[in-house]
Amino acid sequence: MFIKSDYHDANRCSHSNRVILRLVWFACVLMALAGCGQPLQLDAAQRTRTPLITQPAATTSIPDRTVVAVAPTHTPPAPTQERSPTVAPATSTPTVRIVPATTAPQTNEARWRAQQRDRQVLDPPQIYRVVRRTPLFWFDPATGQILEIGTVLGDIPVQARFRLRSTGEAALEVPYRINNDFGLTSISEAVRARMEAAGYTVSVEAFIVESDAVQAP
Repeated sequence: MFIKSDYHDANRCSHSNRVILRLVWFACVLMALAGCGQPLQLDAAQRTRTPLITQPAATTSIPDRTVVAVAPTHTPPAPTQERSPTVAPATSTPTVRIVPATTAPQTNEARWRAQQRDRQVLDPPQIYRVVRRTPLFWFDPATGQILEIGTVLGDIPVQARFRLRSTGEAALEVPYRINNDFGLTSISEAVRARMEAAGYTVSVEAFIVESDAVQAP
């Protein structure tokens, strides 16, 4: 019985030792696993964390522009000067200037001729006979009016035949010496003054209108 008891005691001791060894072994394994697993947990934590700074997407490289701030410099105001007129730059397109044609001033004779049409000059002058008193007229080139000088009777020299442009009447051009011919030696002062104002002091070209009182040679 003592032998069997010792045997059982020995078995219990051996079993206890084996349990202790297993516990020590499990403790070592656990410590090893704990030491090896920590980095895995840190890596997992790093993978699950949201990065605070996101990397910019790849873009085309553009050189940075350096902005240089220039400090404003105080420049004293320049003295005021009168601006010269701006000259427009010359252009290739030629400038066309239209100059209206100026009409030369008409002479008194030209104005009188303008009142006539179908003028026929008699050279030498012809003598017409006036059988009834007929008015003798003068065209004032300064005013464009026809004035009566007086009346004529008898023979008169005719230097041209024409038609009045205003009325179309046939007329005879007669030279008249102021206050001398055809018995008209004292014509109206108003008419004489108009003749003088027009530049006529010696003679004028007068006319009579053709009628049955005027006979051709």
